[in-house]
Amino acid sequence: MSSAADEMAESTEKRTSAAPAGSEVRDGKFGFVVTRVDPPVASVGDNEFLKKEAQGEYILVYVDVTNTADKPQTYFGDNQKLVDDQGRLYTNDTAAELNLDKDLAAEINPGNKISVILAFDVPKGTVPAAIEFHDSAFSGGARVALG
Repeated sequence: MSSAADEMAESTEKRTSAAPAGSEVRDGKFGFVVTRVDPPVASVGDNEFLKKEAQGEYILVYVDVTNTADKPQTYFGDNQKLVDDQGRLYTNDTAAELNLDKDLAAEINPGNKISVILAFDVPKGTVPAAIEFHDSAFSGGARVALG
């Protein structure tokens, strides 16, 4: 039987250690795999009304998200975070993501997978170290190294 302290230590380890790029990590009801990271870009989108200019530059991270549960689960891109080489956290820019994905949230049936592109607006020259995936806004998270 695990104690609350054991569970907290395990959650902290998941958040501070990072799995190698290309490997699947799990948080809650989802499995996550980073499939690609693009070089930084200044803007995303080709629609004049939706195009989004970065405050700094966008780092685009391509991810496969699989529902590992036995019932439908809703995925939100807004829950995902980028970690730079200084340990700073960045949120996914959902307005930019509108240009990259057809849905900002998606209900995924058991065993099904979706592919998404996350857009993180970071200062120019930022070195991405890891991405922190979350099943929900309240989950412990799991990290994948990007470098």
